[in-house]
Amino acid sequence: MTDKLLKEIGEIYPLTRCEAPEFDSFNLAGMDFVTKGWKAEGLGQVSLMEASGMGGAMGMTSLIVNPIEIDAPLFNLDIISLPGKKMLYMELYDTLLDAKRNEAPFAAIRDGFADIADIPGKPCWYDDIRYGASVTKCAAAGQEGRLDELMAQFGEAYLNLLKDARCCDPAAKKGRADAYRDGLLNHGGPATDAFLKVWGPEKTGVLFREVLFG
Repeated sequence: MTDKLLKEIGEIYPLTRCEAPEFDSFNLAGMDFVTKGWKAEGLGQVSLMEASGMGGAMGMTSLIVNPIEIDAPLFNLDIISLPGKKMLYMELYDTLLDAKRNEAPFAAIRDGFADIADIPGKPCWYDDIRYGASVTKCAAAGQEGRLDELMAQFGEAYLNLLKDARCCDPAAKKGRADAYRDGLLNHGGPATDAFLKVWGPEKTGVLFREVLFG
């Protein structure tokens, strides 16, 4: 599903690969990672990170869309696959300059999948900018099709939001986006903590700046 969304983004905003060979593939905490980052013309930064471990029993895919040239929210998708279940995080973060935060389309999609269990959240430093309509779901065996449908609808809604977004001052927009990125480096987060623990903030910061967020 991430491949489909990435392809659709690339069809609208031409992608140019970021050169960061140090992070093309690596092992961290027993997981094998592959990362790719692109400059998206007319949009900003797009990245894909994939990881596997436990002899292939555990897998993770992360897609980040960081709009810099248009006034749209940052998008983060994480899929974590474990034996018997699959967890999905589809989150939007308010890095907007002048646009109004519109959560209604995403909330409507989320509410249509109440049959998939929610993952309880914990208070975090970024709660003020994280959209309440973000999705955190844990699908049991047999619900994979429903989870794919949820990803497809949420992803389509985000693409529509990008298409309607207005151009903005890239420098000012990047400042808002960098505040979130640097907040992860300073305060951590569920997907960031493992990197900070093993690499520390300096090397993790290079990965974030050169590949994941721009």
